Amino acid sequence: MNTAIACTEEKHLSKRMDTNGKAATTTTAIKRRLSKSNDLTTTTPEKRLREDNNKSNGSKKVSSTVATVTKQKPKMITSDRIVRASQSRYRPYFVAENSENSNDSRASPVGDPNLQTILEYPGDNENFLLLRPVLKNSSSTSNNSSNSHNHKTLQAVDDVEDKDEYNPITDLIRSAYFIYECYLTPEQQDLLGDDSHGIMRNLNKHRNRRNANGFIEAVHDFNRVIRDLKAKGELSKNAKAMRHPSYDLACHILYQVYSRTVAPQADALNNYQAFSNNVYGEINPILVKEFISKTKLNSHSVFMDMGCGIGNVVLQVAAQTGCEAYGIEIMEVPCKCAKRQLKEYAARMKAWRLPTGKIHFRHGDFLDVGSSDMYQTLKRATVLLVNNYAFDWETNHSLAQLFLDLNEGTKIISLKSFVPKTHKINQRTFHMPESILRVEEFEYFSEAVSWTNNGGTYYIATVDRSRLKPFYEGMYRSSQR
Repeated sequence: MNTAIACTEEKHLSKRMDTNGKAATTTTAIKRRLSKSNDLTTTTPEKRLREDNNKSNGSKKVSSTVATVTKQKPKMITSDRIVRASQSRYRPYFVAENSENSNDSRASPVGDPNLQTILEYPGDNENFLLLRPVLKNSSSTSNNSSNSHNHKTLQAVDDVEDKDEYNPITDLIRSAYFIYECYLTPEQQDLLGDDSHGIMRNLNKHRNRRNANGFIEAVHDFNRVIRDLKAKGELSKNAKAMRHPSYDLACHILYQVYSRTVAPQADALNNYQAFSNNVYGEINPILVKEFISKTKLNSHSVFMDMGCGIGNVVLQVAAQTGCEAYGIEIMEVPCKCAKRQLKEYAARMKAWRLPTGKIHFRHGDFLDVGSSDMYQTLKRATVLLVNNYAFDWETNHSLAQLFLDLNEGTKIISLKSFVPKTHKINQRTFHMPESILRVEEFEYFSEAVSWTNNGGTYYIATVDRSRLKPFYEGMYRSSQR
């Protein structure tokens, strides 16, 4: 199960959003729609859901409560809120309760568009609308009046799922499986069964058969077991023993964060000048995992991403290692996305009962050392990441000058080497920043970065001044003559 989940989560996290308008939603519309479905009572989840259904949308009192609660405790952007914000793209997945084809997975969904349920997390719970995203196509419709003319309208293709859009049902089931696999001992897993029997079997069986009542009942049974284990303190104990999420779980949590914060506004990330230093591209989770391994990042490390974009790498490194993690980004839109992700990440990690690490994002130019407090962080960093694939020579050269202030042993990950292959240390070059860097070259494979499906190379340079000692000793002897 882990392999399949990880593969799918990676594809969603790593996919660059295109400019065809699929994920385009104005910020105002999103905020307006999201404010209509907050669930803030402190009763049991099922009662909360019933009360939420009876609330009138757009209540000023609710909005006021949201602001107060947010100050007290970070609140997740729940799945149902993000789906309601773009509900025209979604259709019922489960068939009607009395449908003759309720056990036929090929049956057309004619169910309730407001069907929803709650999933219990180790530290919180979340509402899910049980809908699926569908593709839209352009079809011509005609007006029968004397001045009729054809015009294009978007029409949902109910039988074709949109694999690129957020799917709340898939998210719910994957979350349940990660809770099952990562938070429960074998004895506790027996309470839920497995893929061949019991509650976990029922989740998949009723999802595949589009049986609404059976699926909701399976989710309620799952929640009952999880709530009982939470009440006994078992999940809290298991979470502490885990310390940090596995790579697969980290990918899932970061996908949840991205889908609720960045994906609805992803088109805005494409507004950059082509072939400039500000070209936007992401390093995908599978390559970040390798960076963590190669540089031996851990909870005592200080990581800094110079040009962090929307902050995915910073969040993944912090989640997997618990280290201090910093990001600086010159472009306003990606930096706002990074800060938005950080807020959701903090709430999500609490829901999963996981430590967040110490994370900071700054909007600014990493070369402007006088106006940014990040320069002091740079000097104590143990691992730097510079996605300099699209940087020009001048920018790379200016960055190399900053490296002169780095501590011995600091590692610099880059997509282009800061040290030319022809560089040799001698009397004329030993004072150059390139001379303090010992470089190793590594290969990455397809789908490791967002801007190409091909493989390539990356570099890890380690600050090593030991090779310069003979040259400085020679200078000292010359000065004593």
